[in-house]
Amino acid sequence: MAKQDLLNKIVSEANEKAASIRADAKSRADALISAAEEESATLSESARKLSASSAPEVLKRRKSMAELEVKKILLESKQALISKSYEEALGRILASPKYSDLLFSMICSVAEEGDVVQFASSDDGKINETKILTAASKKLGFNLTAAKEKGDFRGGIVLLGKRYDKNLTLETELARLRAESGGVEKTLFS
Repeated sequence: MAKQDLLNKIVSEANEKAASIRADAKSRADALISAAEEESATLSESARKLSASSAPEVLKRRKSMAELEVKKILLESKQALISKSYEEALGRILASPKYSDLLFSMICSVAEEGDVVQFASSDDGKINETKILTAASKKLGFNLTAAKEKGDFRGGIVLLGKRYDKNLTLETELARLRAESGGVEKTLFS
């Protein structure tokens, strides 16, 4: 449930920012189109001096290049907005007073007996690892221990298992959510 709430919050914030980016991108696109039209007028003057057969082809290529440049700028703006939204979401998750509850839920969702929980080195002093592990162990009915070394990731956990590890770092989880919700881009920019 917490993951869906986070996804909804990310999409909501992204929608708000998308409106701002769209307006900015449209004004930049309009400026580029205006510049292209001015360049087209200049080229038209030059084209009159050239032979009648080569001028239309030159104009067509220049206009096509300007249109492609506009599309490229819009795409870059959209990608930057989405990346920024996910980065801000990561920061808000880490700063949330419910961050410890999220870690508890992550552990309880996939932990297996014998797993060792690796916390992020960036979480040192921010969370009560012992409290989280004690509560998770009680809920799951088996003991979990903390890894001796902290992980080099921004948040979340890694469950180190006997046969395989489970990467539940926030970076990985948000990347997975972004991939699963590939429609975010379509929803925001359609």
